Amino acid sequence: MNIRATSQVLGVIGHPVAHSFSPDMHNAAIAALGVDYCYVAFHVLPERVGEAMRGLMGLNIRGLNVTIPHKLAVMEHMDRISEEALAVGAVNTISLEDGELIGYNTDVYGVLTALREIAGVTTFPEHCVVLGSGGAARAVTYALGNQDRVKRVTILNRTVERAESLATDMEKITGKTIDVGGMDAGEQTRVFADAGLVVNTTSLGMHPNVDVSPLADVKAVHSDLVLYDTVFNPLETQLMREFKSVGASAFGGLDMLVYQGARSFEIWTGTMPPVDVMKQVVVRRFEK
Repeated sequence: MNIRATSQVLGVIGHPVAHSFSPDMHNAAIAALGVDYCYVAFHVLPERVGEAMRGLMGLNIRGLNVTIPHKLAVMEHMDRISEEALAVGAVNTISLEDGELIGYNTDVYGVLTALREIAGVTTFPEHCVVLGSGGAARAVTYALGNQDRVKRVTILNRTVERAESLATDMEKITGKTIDVGGMDAGEQTRVFADAGLVVNTTSLGMHPNVDVSPLADVKAVHSDLVLYDTVFNPLETQLMREFKSVGASAFGGLDMLVYQGARSFEIWTGTMPPVDVMKQVVVRRFEK
């Protein structure tokens, strides 16, 4: 990279942050486009988030991605927050625009684009299922609930009370019916029966616990179901293998990661980056 005095700085904040794929993705896109930016990782302790936001403005840093655990904490430091970020309750992208900090959430764009472009879900089913009730589940439930063809979303979670809280919020925001249930085999079988799409937002199956799955019984899955697993490490999860074993389609979360990053890049630079280049550099990380 040719970093000059004119180069604009982009980055990611998190705690920890050394594991982040974002510098690989964005610097590959910067190199491919030949634009005058550089992207770095900043390790920010939770108690220093406010200082980091003031530093962003003081140093005229063009934009930041925000990862765990800062997505909620940065919101109080924004001058403006996008509609999607307010609905999801999390900011994962910050843009410095005309002296103001603007907070965005690109996870909604990321999951919808991955579902359409990679999973081939061009027509959304009337009933969709979300596994989990954390931050990713909020983004996915909001994304699905805003699709015209989706009539009902069911959230399954080990702690049903957490699912009920999320469902109450999302019913108000989306105007759609949001049902809830547990993660036992009987409940999964009942809910999956008339569903067309399942999105896993839990961390079950993520490296290093790669043999774990949120699926209680593979018999709950029918071959017409489509699975999108937001876990991207490993590239193929145990849950994906279970779905494929009964003839169902299953896709991993790498593309959601890439598309949400690409949308951040577009917000900062006004240019949509080459997503194939961004994806390839992450895949190479796995091959090392």
